[in-house]
Amino acid sequence: MGKLIKFQVADLPDVLLVGKEIRHSMEEQMKGNNPIPAFWDRCFAEDIFSVFQKQAYSIFKSDYVGVMTDWDKGDGDFSYIIGMLMKPGADVPEGYVSHVIKATKVAIGWIQGKDVADVCMNAHELTEKALEDKGHSCEKMTWSMELYNCPRFTSPDENGQIILDYYIPIDK
Repeated sequence: MGKLIKFQVADLPDVLLVGKEIRHSMEEQMKGNNPIPAFWDRCFAEDIFSVFQKQAYSIFKSDYVGVMTDWDKGDGDFSYIIGMLMKPGADVPEGYVSHVIKATKVAIGWIQGKDVADVCMNAHELTEKALEDKGHSCEKMTWSMELYNCPRFTSPDENGQIILDYYIPIDK
């Protein structure tokens, strides 16, 4: 099982999330029907990240992100966006979606585990518990973000462990 090895609160400035999006039913997700791994496979097969290199000067952070959100819909479904964080004003390639993430304080948990499933399955719960233990709340949370940092996530350590960075916006 993944474990929290680091926790911090940081300021995230205004950023532009740019990527590919799927909509999915939370009810289906809770039943175990999870299309997200196949969506990642499709995004890599379609090489969606190559377009960002054409405007490298606009990349806020070079890590790939997966953002779960219920922005704008309120229908019980959620969006999952795979992409990158860009500086405000970056060009949005045709066929991609974009959302401005307004400046906010975020809780960042480093979740360590043996594989992708191990860290992703526990990231939200572990980070949310840590932020509450530190006296913060996330009651108004409308998004959460997996940030796949290189090399923490992409290069296992000497024990074969990887680390996922997990962001939750905090209210206070």
